[in-house]
Amino acid sequence: MANITVAKVKELLHDKTVEHLTNLNFSGLDLAGLDFSGMTIASTDFSSTSLRKAKFTRTFLAKCNFRKADMAHADFSEANLKDADLCLTNLENTSFSRAKMGGAKFIRAKCKKASMSFASLVGCDLREADLNAVSFHGADLSKADLTSADTKDASFKNAKMEGVKGHKG
Repeated sequence: MANITVAKVKELLHDKTVEHLTNLNFSGLDLAGLDFSGMTIASTDFSSTSLRKAKFTRTFLAKCNFRKADMAHADFSEANLKDADLCLTNLENTSFSRAKMGGAKFIRAKCKKASMSFASLVGCDLREADLNAVSFHGADLSKADLTSADTKDASFKNAKMEGVKGHKG
């Protein structure tokens, strides 16, 4: 993976001809508030990165590593996060509405008050995640693992729950 600077990331985001960023290392950078919407950013390392209030609407982020990133108040609406690593991340008040997240890992993630309405979370690993007050309205959680997750005040209205492990609802 190629290392990159914050200045270079901002330059790439302003260059409207750049639509694909893959196999890059953004680890530890402060990318708060940046807009990555509509891009393809696959197999990229965002670990320990600040992405507070960043926008990833309709962004392809398959197999990206977000481990220990701070993504509070970010927008991942309609994004593709298939097989992404979101373990130990701060996802408080983050929107994943209509996102495709099949196979993603959210182990011990802090998702308090996040919106996962109408999202696909098929086969996701949410063990020990803080899902307090999360909206899963209309989401597909089929075969997801919620073992030891805190689902206090979470809404599962109209959610698909077939084969879910660890949910007591």
